[in-house]
Amino acid sequence: MVKTFKLKSLGYEVTVGKFANQADGSVWFRHKDTVILATAVMAETKSFMGFLPLSVDYRELFSAAGKIPGGYLKREGRSSDQEVLVSRLIDRSIRPLFPSYFFNEVQVLATVYSLDKDALPAPLTLLAASIALSISRIPFGGPVGAVQVGRNEGKWIMNPTREELANSDVTLIVAGTKEGLCMVEGNASGISETELVDALFTAHESIKEQVAWQEEICKEVAVANNTTYQDGFEWTSWHNKAVTFLTSSRIDEIFKVGSEKQALKDAIKKIKVAFHAENVGQHVVAKSEEENKINYVFDSVLNDIVGVETLKRKVRVDGRNFTDIRNISTEVNLLPSVHGSAFFQRGQTQALVSVTLGSGKDAQRIDDLFENEPIDVGFMLHYNFPPFSVGEAKPMRGPGRREIGHGHLAASAIKRVLPSKEDFPYTIRIISDILESNGSSSMASVCGSTMALMDAGVPITGMVAGIAMGLLHAEGGEFQAITDITGFEDALGLMDFKVAGTKSGINAIQMDIKYKGGLPRRVFEQALAQAEQARLHILGEMSKVMTEPNKELNPRVPRMISIQIDPNKAGAIIGSGGKIIKEIIEHTGTTIDIEGSVVNIFGAPGSNIDMAVAWVKILADQLEPDMILDGFIARTSDFGLFIDIAPGKAGLLHISKIPKDKQRNLDQFYRIDDKIRVIVDDFDPESGKIRLDFADRNAQ
Repeated sequence: MVKTFKLKSLGYEVTVGKFANQADGSVWFRHKDTVILATAVMAETKSFMGFLPLSVDYRELFSAAGKIPGGYLKREGRSSDQEVLVSRLIDRSIRPLFPSYFFNEVQVLATVYSLDKDALPAPLTLLAASIALSISRIPFGGPVGAVQVGRNEGKWIMNPTREELANSDVTLIVAGTKEGLCMVEGNASGISETELVDALFTAHESIKEQVAWQEEICKEVAVANNTTYQDGFEWTSWHNKAVTFLTSSRIDEIFKVGSEKQALKDAIKKIKVAFHAENVGQHVVAKSEEENKINYVFDSVLNDIVGVETLKRKVRVDGRNFTDIRNISTEVNLLPSVHGSAFFQRGQTQALVSVTLGSGKDAQRIDDLFENEPIDVGFMLHYNFPPFSVGEAKPMRGPGRREIGHGHLAASAIKRVLPSKEDFPYTIRIISDILESNGSSSMASVCGSTMALMDAGVPITGMVAGIAMGLLHAEGGEFQAITDITGFEDALGLMDFKVAGTKSGINAIQMDIKYKGGLPRRVFEQALAQAEQARLHILGEMSKVMTEPNKELNPRVPRMISIQIDPNKAGAIIGSGGKIIKEIIEHTGTTIDIEGSVVNIFGAPGSNIDMAVAWVKILADQLEPDMILDGFIARTSDFGLFIDIAPGKAGLLHISKIPKDKQRNLDQFYRIDDKIRVIVDDFDPESGKIRLDFADRNAQ
């Protein structure tokens, strides 16, 4: 039966039972003219994978905006970075809401079929996915609501239009259940910790309204949600065995290993071997699915107990207290041939970062649903996570979703301090290679990127640092934020959040909350206060190496000169079919970008940028008396020499300027294509006539 549900206060409309009815859950979601189809399907997993095999794919069809894809194939191909990022937003919001011991395969697909530029699809897609799961037979602990947050002139805007978001100094997506928040991601222009908490709890009020609406939909649809999923394995029994085995004395061994990652792995392995010897016995086949499930239960219980023990002992596994930050070291100018480089290390996490500056031609062109033409992205941050960074041997592939997500987070933090395109028209590419990882390599990338940019001489407006935080919870309701979590600690707590910013405030945040009961405001305030303290400490360590960008750009950076022109003269510089500008580029070895009334000329070492500048000024009719130019003799005539002073532009060196003994035999003394240095004698902008003289009277 087809049913339609409306949330009038927000303008949302959902149709159930009309489309994709063979999926376990499907909804046709509409807000204004944005239309999204979200589906959820569950399949029995053939073998235990050791994690919930949840896959989320968000796709944007170009037809949704009345466009045909660019490129040769003219159809949608691999997921764009934007599609990957939205897929990750949905995944991170819903993954913690499935039962602990549920391992069936779940696939969530969401497709934008129609786009309204004032109804941004990302939060709507997360909401649609939540409804599809909630009305299905899949054991999902939602529903989940989602809100886009902006701020203009100090006022919070829930679900802003695209124009409002573009003018906001804060851009956040917040997701949550009726109990509390489960995911936050976004960036800001130095927002304070208090302001961020205000934004989160303001957004949660709208989220609770969305969740209540979804609960009404579920009652109407009346689909039995399989919340009591069982696969026949004795999860509870093995959980109890692990709890009994992991006594405080056994956990002691973990708290004695110190800060070395491998030593911790060895200690845990030793405890696990003892558990197997005492509880598993010979009836379980080694490396079987049953053994893998036993190991999964053991690891889960171990993480829970270590978290509780950490709070009891008031000391972490590596000996630090709750606010300690691991040792930090920073170096710059490690790579002699690149434009800027830095090495940042925090504990056993290392990031090697390089910066390359190019012209506008180096910008990445992206087809965007919101724009009629492809857009040029002049800032890129590419994050690489090779397998050796965690001591593994795996095939090298293209960037995965994790790499794209971590790179986007780091880029969000850095882009807020970059100079404007008008002030600094270079294209900026940052590469962060993670050489070693044990906790928050994305935040190490933020710190390394800051140092590499300053090493290159990029005039950033402030230094940016980032920190990863965790949250522990003990029985009885005690919460404790922990600063600078390691990879092992990431699995212990209820929250993993990364905060990056300057000394003035927060630039970027990514928060994943696993606690389903709803966290009180004071927990966020405490965690963000610790994060601020940590960020200022890291900035202090970075400042021991550099406190501001180098005054001059690296000598290897292409030299850049900007020229203001009359926009009507751009055609003369470009020429028919681009003939003139191509000739300038070919002869001078430069790169030229024309944007409205500004011409940016880039010249790498060895190029003739001065000639390119002169030619552009000539073609733009910016000649001035006494300007000295290098030209070539184009032809002779009875009234003098015609000199090519720029592609397609010539001036007259009148016969009266030539010595009398040479006037009768011009061809003998002045050969075609001979180079000649001249000076502008007179220029008439009305007629375009240029009169020249010899620059050096002694070289006539």
